[in-house]
Amino acid sequence: MVDNTPNKCTTHVIAADEEGMVQAAQALAAGKLVSFPTETVYGLGANALDPDACLNIFKTKGRPLTDPLIVHVHNIEAGLALVNHTSQIISTTFKQLGAKYWPGPLTLVTEANLDKIPMLITADTGFIGIRVPAHPVALQLLEKAGVPIAAPSANKFGHVSPTKAEHVYNDFSKDSEVVILDGGACSFGIESTVLKITESELIIIRKGGISL
Repeated sequence: MVDNTPNKCTTHVIAADEEGMVQAAQALAAGKLVSFPTETVYGLGANALDPDACLNIFKTKGRPLTDPLIVHVHNIEAGLALVNHTSQIISTTFKQLGAKYWPGPLTLVTEANLDKIPMLITADTGFIGIRVPAHPVALQLLEKAGVPIAAPSANKFGHVSPTKAEHVYNDFSKDSEVVILDGGACSFGIESTVLKITESELIIIRKGGISL
């Protein structure tokens, strides 16, 4: 059973209603971790502009710092603000792919705007993965929070990716502080396809919810 009482442990589940959205957005603003559903799996999110909060994702998951974080945004314009626009070809391709596949399970990787994005998120590569999730709870949270959200899957490193709030709770309730927005079961159950954009080619880094 999932314990929905916030006072009994630091990790707790809340409903994805208006009150829950406000609470989750406030937690993100305070540098806390929030788990939320996407169409693929539940994510473990933090304010992507806050390096300390993002570092907490790595610590809480037990994720190596060499493994970069995907950043979730609520529309293409918000994504474009986080990438480097020195290449017109890459910028145009980013816009075209985003227009066709977002919201949806496609992560686009390109050079990051390091004036905004902490290098930590890129695992010191200077590249950022961005996507717009196709889940109403995720989109509402992104709009309510008003910041991009860095979020890998909400599980301990090496564990099975979670598709329900209960799965997240079971992984983190013993030793972590996570606010979990319960938006029901995810529809895909697999992660997004990760596609790197270069000037000469498109490279699939990870197979996922969007086919080749």
